[in-house]
Amino acid sequence: MSLARFFSKPRWQSKDAATRRHAVATEQASELVAQLARFAREDVDAGVRLAALKRLADPGLAQAMAQDDGDEGVRTSARSLFAELLTGTHAAAPPLADRIRLLRAQDDARLIEQIATQAPEAALRLAALARVERPALILERVTADADAGVRLAALERIDDESQLARISERARKGDKVISRLAGERLAALRIGRGDVAEITVQARSLCEQLERLLRDGEGDEQAATIVAAWQALGRNVPPALLARYQSARELFDLSRDPQRIALMRQRSEDRLRLGTELRAIEAGLREPASAAREDLQQRFNALAELHARYANDEDEFGTDVSVRFTRVGAQLATLAAVPVAAPAAAQAETDNRHEQVAAERAARSAAARAEREQKEKELARQMQEAISATASAMAAGRIADAHVQHERLAKLRRQLGQVPASLREALAEVESDYIRLADAQRWSDDTRRRQLCEELEVLPETGLHPDALATRVREIQAEWTTLDRLEAHAAGRNDGLARRFRTLCQKAIAPAKPYFEKRDELRKQGSEETSQLIAEAKAAVASENPDWRALNEMRKRSVEGLRTLDRVNPRERKNLAAELKQVLGIIDERIKTQHAQIESAKAALIARAAALAEQADTRTAMNQARDLQKLWQATGNGKRARDQAQWVIFRAAIAAVFARADSERAERTAHDRQAVEAAEGLCAELEAVASANGAADRSEVQRIESAWRALAPGDAALRQRFQRARDALEALTAKLDKDKRRAHFDAWVAHYDLLRRFETRQIDGEALSAARARLAPLVIGADAFQARIEAVADGYAIATADADDLRDCVLEAEQLAGLESAGEDRQRRMDLQVEKLAARMRGVQAPAAAAALEELMTRWIELGLPGDGDGEREARFKHAAAAILDTLG
Repeated sequence: MSLARFFSKPRWQSKDAATRRHAVATEQASELVAQLARFAREDVDAGVRLAALKRLADPGLAQAMAQDDGDEGVRTSARSLFAELLTGTHAAAPPLADRIRLLRAQDDARLIEQIATQAPEAALRLAALARVERPALILERVTADADAGVRLAALERIDDESQLARISERARKGDKVISRLAGERLAALRIGRGDVAEITVQARSLCEQLERLLRDGEGDEQAATIVAAWQALGRNVPPALLARYQSARELFDLSRDPQRIALMRQRSEDRLRLGTELRAIEAGLREPASAAREDLQQRFNALAELHARYANDEDEFGTDVSVRFTRVGAQLATLAAVPVAAPAAAQAETDNRHEQVAAERAARSAAARAEREQKEKELARQMQEAISATASAMAAGRIADAHVQHERLAKLRRQLGQVPASLREALAEVESDYIRLADAQRWSDDTRRRQLCEELEVLPETGLHPDALATRVREIQAEWTTLDRLEAHAAGRNDGLARRFRTLCQKAIAPAKPYFEKRDELRKQGSEETSQLIAEAKAAVASENPDWRALNEMRKRSVEGLRTLDRVNPRERKNLAAELKQVLGIIDERIKTQHAQIESAKAALIARAAALAEQADTRTAMNQARDLQKLWQATGNGKRARDQAQWVIFRAAIAAVFARADSERAERTAHDRQAVEAAEGLCAELEAVASANGAADRSEVQRIESAWRALAPGDAALRQRFQRARDALEALTAKLDKDKRRAHFDAWVAHYDLLRRFETRQIDGEALSAARARLAPLVIGADAFQARIEAVADGYAIATADADDLRDCVLEAEQLAGLESAGEDRQRRMDLQVEKLAARMRGVQAPAAAAALEELMTRWIELGLPGDGDGEREARFKHAAAAILDTLG
């Protein structure tokens, strides 16, 4: 290195920590950008590490440094940076999908709560809220979150009645949907635990809704909803409300099913016909004549289908008809005769069959006799060959062959039973020679056996190694077995010499048994450990997505297991070695393939990173760069040297994208500030429109809302402010519409109050005229009003209204309002409902609620002056009218 180059080295390579920190934070050299991650992890100065971390703004690096960095300040800053990146409040925050994926891997409750309250995106807040466990935060999110979906998700996690009551009250004016849903959940919880008061309220409301549907003549879907809600109330419904609901339900079902009445009529006729026919058949069965039996059976069969239709009815008729039908069927069955016939056997055919069986038996006996004679001839021939072979072996001195042939000769004798006369002399001569040969061989072999026993007696005292001792015992046992085989003795013979030999073998091997037992135990343990290693290696290799670090460790263990196979049972050693070599080959091949895949994948990521320079949208390029960084980390580690070379190229391409993003961030900030100012102006305009007393200009409101949708501001506070102004405007519009719809009804109520005060002499005519002049003009029943006023003014007596007419008017008003009537009026109210139902079934359509109320008000005025005892009915009518007006408004 030249002296000039030494003195001109970059500032980020300076030994001074402050110089390095400033260079890392500000300079744009590609070499520096490529090594920012190394500075963040390895620099000795905490400030340099923190500057590099803030510049990279990498979530994975920030999370790692928050846990592993040696400086507490760096760890704290890294935690804060990681929280900002994950929340989305940092300018370099990853895309929403990546942050949701990172959130799933977090366990820090404080971080999850921070995301649930501060994240700009509702989807991220919702994902974080699903993992929040602190009840206070969940309760706060129900009313504080800007997104309706998040508020609903938080509400679904609250099951405490007191909290739901507070939420319903708190959100009553600000969020009517949350208030209503909280009230519904509260009511459901109370109903679930059997709260009688809540059940009564809900039952009364459902009765009123069903009666309103019955009155309007529509609403099958609403009726199904009401039925499901009623079933959820359980068994604690008050009897009076239960009877009211059942009555309304029956009337509703009847009004929706005109065929049901016809079916009921048909059912009654069928049951009458069935009973009549059964009585007729029973009477016919009592007649002595049998000529009508077929007619009775036909009539009985014709009733089978009709009986099956009604026999299972759970009433007195169903039980009676089933018993009678069964009894009649049994009586008819006993009258039928069952013919019996039996086939006759032919004696001639039986005799022929017996003769055929006897002939077949004789043929089989002759064939068996011939086969047996042929077999005896063949065995005699084989015995002749065995006698000749035994004599030849003894003559040639082949003792072992002589034993084999003699054993064959004995087997043939057992199979043949009686030796043919032609072979008896030759067989006796061979047996005599074999006995002499066997005695001579036995004497010689017994001498050798005694020598083997003597060697066994002194073998434990020789001090041989247990393996050598066992080997010598096995050799002596093999020689003893050979002697027995040559003599054609059984290996387990039980004469005195054999018993002595077996005893000496056990004594000779006894000193070595502890050694062999211990070695067998160690070898068994070694075999089990090696088998376990092979099983683990095969499981690791069989995995589709193995842990490559664990796979490398498994390779080392397999190599070590191959080197230490001398500690396993020799009989298993070959198979275990073959399995270990096979597994090692597969592991090496998979690791080699994985390294090649990693190198290829990283080369593809480098190409994609280099292509980001051509990306026109910087934000998209930056998001793609972050995605590529995560993919790089997820790719894994290959060969170290190749990984490092590829990383330098990849990091340089990524740094160029973030450098371009820094220059555009300032422009976006200025643009966002202008958008916020414009959104604040729109909020102010809409608030001014909503605060006006009169109706708002629709074109002006549409202009403001169109401009707001075009801006689509992301600030939650501004969105809430605009929504509050919109709600206020909607409330004002609704109030004006309601006042307009109710104006002529409210005018009738006000004029009626003045009329009653005038009729009861509480005010005079002048006061009445002055008060009516201040009211809105009367539309409903104006002529009847004027007639009653003129009658009072002229001094005429006004006719008192009929009490029954007034009661009917009151009952119709209470029915229209959905109010309960007094106990003594319920039957009359039911009669009125049935009359209206009959009218609708004739095709007469029920008037709308507003028209019906107008008709009732007009009729009330026209009926005349209420009597002295009609004060309660007048109060009930006014109360019902007010309730109807509330539903209309």
